Amino acid sequence: MQRVINFSGGKTSAFMTIQEYKEGDLVIFCDTGREHPKTYKFINDFEAFENIPVIKIKLSESEDPFKELLKKKNYKILPNRTRRFCTVELKIKTNKRYLRSIGIRKFESFIGFRSDEKRRVINRKVSFVNVIEKYPLYVNGINKDMINDYWTKKPYTLEIPSILGNCDLCFMKGKNAIISILSVYPELADKWIEDEDEAQKNGKFGGHTYFPDVTYRDLKNIAQNNLFKNYDLNDIKPAFDCACTS
Repeated sequence: MQRVINFSGGKTSAFMTIQEYKEGDLVIFCDTGREHPKTYKFINDFEAFENIPVIKIKLSESEDPFKELLKKKNYKILPNRTRRFCTVELKIKTNKRYLRSIGIRKFESFIGFRSDEKRRVINRKVSFVNVIEKYPLYVNGINKDMINDYWTKKPYTLEIPSILGNCDLCFMKGKNAIISILSVYPELADKWIEDEDEAQKNGKFGGHTYFPDVTYRDLKNIAQNNLFKNYDLNDIKPAFDCACTS
């Protein structure tokens, strides 16, 4: 059966890939266009140092497939924590379409959930029919501290805090984490603010913001005006679990 390794562009999935990769495996990175620039650098470094090819796929040829998805929906509604169509369209369906395009409908899918992420394993919903999902890091007792220690011994690493992984200001990280990020990287808010501005102009039925009670412009203002205590970004964790390793 074909083996597919889900590579998110972070240290955990990279570690899993190094440990589990066999010749003939497909290592797939679904690009939303909203990852931090150093995530893309890490992927390139990974390929060069590990000699493991990463298949990079995305919804469209645009530099920002996330924005293209919103345009396709005419900005009438934005994704949020309970309506994560961004994950479905940019990750799950894009992955599924690629595999079907090369004739693969049944496969083993390797997911990088660690042993300290039991909740993610228990709550996992299989996204494909005819797929066997495997969680080798969880099964083998690999936790975050072990992952971080491993990368201190490598000649390259991901050069950003883990909270900046996946979409840089994803709403799943929570408002407090986003404010902390924006206190260091305020420019990251601009594209998310543009999304909400467009949705405010085009939407008709609500859902014009990523959070129900605050805009990204508000979060940026809070960060810039020092209205929130700054934390070390290495200590920040997402507020909610996501499925973006799919």
